[in-house]
Amino acid sequence: MTQFIQGGAKRTHVFESACDFFICGYLKSKVYVRKPRTVNDLKVCIREEIATVPQEMLVNVLQNFEERLRTCVRQEGRHLSDIIFHN
Repeated sequence: MTQFIQGGAKRTHVFESACDFFICGYLKSKVYVRKPRTVNDLKVCIREEIATVPQEMLVNVLQNFEERLRTCVRQEGRHLSDIIFHN
C-alpha cells in the first residue's frame, strides 16, 4: 500500500484521480453560479476557477483520498459502512 501511495508515477495517478473526483463537484458549484452563456464563456470560467483553487485544498483532498485507500486495504475490500468522507 505504501508503495502504491508513495511510488512515483503511481502517486501521480492517485493524485489525479482524487483531484478529478473532487474538482468536478467543486468547479461545478463555482462555475455555474456565474451562468456562462456560451461554450467559450464556460471554458473561460473553468480556467479562472481552477486558477483560484488553493493548494492547501488540493493537499487536503489528496490526504483524505489516501486515508480512504488505506481504509479500503484495512477492510480487505469489504463494505465501508462507517467511513467518513471529509470535505
